Amino acid sequence: MIYFCNLERIWQIILRKNKKLEKILLVEPDYKNKFPPIGLMKIASYHRRKKDFVEFYKGKAPYTSIINFNRVYVTSLFTFYYDMTADTVQHYLNYMHKDNVYLGGISATLLDEKYKKDLGIDNIIRGQLTSSSSLGYKDSVNIDELPLDYDILDDVQYKYPAGDNIFLYTTRGCKRGCEFCAVSKLEPKFEDTNHIVSQIETVRRKYGDKRNVLIMDNNILYSKELNKVVEDLNSVGYVNNVLNYVEPNFFEVMIEKIKRRKKNNNRYDKQVEELIESLNKFKSRVTSKKLIKRYDEILEYINNEKNKITALNKVKKDTIEILEKYRFKKKLQRYVDFNQGLDARLLTKDKMRIMSNIAIKPFRLAYDSITGDKMYERAFNNAYSHGVKYFSNYMLYNYKDSPYDLWKRLHNTILLYENKADIQAFSFPMKFAPIDMTDRNYIGKKWNKKYLSAMNIILNVTKGVVAKERDFFYEAFGSNEKEFIEILTMPNEFIKYRMLFNKSGHIKIWKRKYNNLNGYEKNILLKYLCGLRGRDKIKNEQIISIIELYAITKHKASSQK
Repeated sequence: MIYFCNLERIWQIILRKNKKLEKILLVEPDYKNKFPPIGLMKIASYHRRKKDFVEFYKGKAPYTSIINFNRVYVTSLFTFYYDMTADTVQHYLNYMHKDNVYLGGISATLLDEKYKKDLGIDNIIRGQLTSSSSLGYKDSVNIDELPLDYDILDDVQYKYPAGDNIFLYTTRGCKRGCEFCAVSKLEPKFEDTNHIVSQIETVRRKYGDKRNVLIMDNNILYSKELNKVVEDLNSVGYVNNVLNYVEPNFFEVMIEKIKRRKKNNNRYDKQVEELIESLNKFKSRVTSKKLIKRYDEILEYINNEKNKITALNKVKKDTIEILEKYRFKKKLQRYVDFNQGLDARLLTKDKMRIMSNIAIKPFRLAYDSITGDKMYERAFNNAYSHGVKYFSNYMLYNYKDSPYDLWKRLHNTILLYENKADIQAFSFPMKFAPIDMTDRNYIGKKWNKKYLSAMNIILNVTKGVVAKERDFFYEAFGSNEKEFIEILTMPNEFIKYRMLFNKSGHIKIWKRKYNNLNGYEKNILLKYLCGLRGRDKIKNEQIISIIELYAITKHKASSQK
């Protein structure tokens, strides 16, 4: 059993000594997201510098915890999470005065007046937090430029899929001003920020080395300092075709993390348990009989000691020596990911030549309109000719495009990637919704409810991406535009469990009945599937016959075999 000091008692002693210190609660609503809350990580750095106590919570903290804090900062993500975000803020307003609750982030910036009206909250941080005066402090620190505090991520059980990376910005804003994009409101001014070297070196020094960098710029290709950005990345080890990353010793990284958490009065029992678990797993790598015996003695000593921190520190030297002998030391390539994508329209040969000095994985390009065929193809070939092997593209749909346009774009990429066995590539279709909508129910003029529902089913089956293999694509999306529309019209159960319904013969029956309908009848069927026409108003026997197939479930199909 691990024994810990009474942190609350310690904190009260500290408060008595320094009345200016505060207890800060950072909150992210309990939605699923890939990236950690970068804004909160910067606010954490600001308050740590003030020697305040900082803790991160995902979702609604219990009342017994909330009452111990002086301030709460709630972040927000997309506007379609409005209800969840508002509900989370309201939870904290139930137990704290509104003057001590702050809301910031994407949704807060775009829907600030709605949050004000619905919640009665005044402390809404719009856009970038460039001065601490927005939080009521007099030191006027540009919080947006502070390094990220990665330690707060260890306060929660939630694991961010992209959490183990170095996150940074080299520019802010975008000059495009696309009407479907929120960047012009979130970051209205395009400017270079750079500071790459200091950002990366700070992370390595404090949190241990990380292999990859995620650059969160909205359109770095507008930067006049692109060459310097790449040179700076090169200077800290991000060089193409150079293997120089070695995974750090996990014991050293975890011990330092535990020390920081102890110093900051954060709980560290979870980190101690993780470290001990990692040490137990590592035992299988030790092959020397002499060192196995010594390693067993170390593990036994740690397990038997009540004060785990003292025990870990006592065996630190011997443990590190053994780990260094057997740990994974293979040198690996460091990768850079421009996560928001690169603008195909701006990717000249000169800029690609500069960027070829870093290993980019994946190389993300936007292909949002069928009118961009030539630009996308030119950008892809430009990157490929400079040795890029990992590709991804963002593909907007449900905007001004039609389903036919989406199929053509997807198919164009399949043809473009074909006969290039040395690359890995996939498309990432993204459904458009207006930047101020509070749900995901928007339907584009050339789309409908059934088609969007079917697209969601297809992408769920393919895990959100479209692979580059032609056979896979034709199976999922059809071999031409007509087949794609058929698939979108097909019963969702048939789409989701296509192998089962193919085997049972139901898809063959559905296709025969569907192809026997004329254009008018297909339109009536589609209106029914979109909830725009009641079944009781349909008298056509052919339409009624095909509608009956939509009631067949996976269970029914399985039982009929």
